[in-house]
Amino acid sequence: MKALVLRFTIACCLVLHLNAAEPLTIQPGSEQWREVYEPAFEKPTELEADSELRKSLFNLIRPRAEKIAKQAVKFKGSLRVYRNWAFFGGDSIDANGKPVEYPELGNSDTVALWLRTVDGWKLVDFAAGHSDAFYIIWPEQYGMPAELLK
Repeated sequence: MKALVLRFTIACCLVLHLNAAEPLTIQPGSEQWREVYEPAFEKPTELEADSELRKSLFNLIRPRAEKIAKQAVKFKGSLRVYRNWAFFGGDSIDANGKPVEYPELGNSDTVALWLRTVDGWKLVDFAAGHSDAFYIIWPEQYGMPAELLK
């Protein structure tokens, strides 16, 4: 009986130890970081306006934005990338640089979230013409790095 209690105690201790262990993390700048994250943005980074990645990410949301706006749109605002995530917060504008007034609330607010997968960048969530900062739940909802919202 004592041997059974001892084995049970040891098994419980092992399970508790495994649950308390720190999760494996990859350090920015390491070889593993460069293998996992391509491109390897080691901190939240604003994409330049002429960046090919910026253009391709906007091309993923443009059809949805234009369907809502019923006109051609461009985007103005912050597009930040970190790890394998990208987040845009800004406005939709027309060809003349004026804000697009989306139906319902009549504003140009636009947000988008992308994730880079083995199949390339995928749109995770998108909204246009919203009235509040509902997207602050995205780190919890989707697991995106909260640093992208700062």
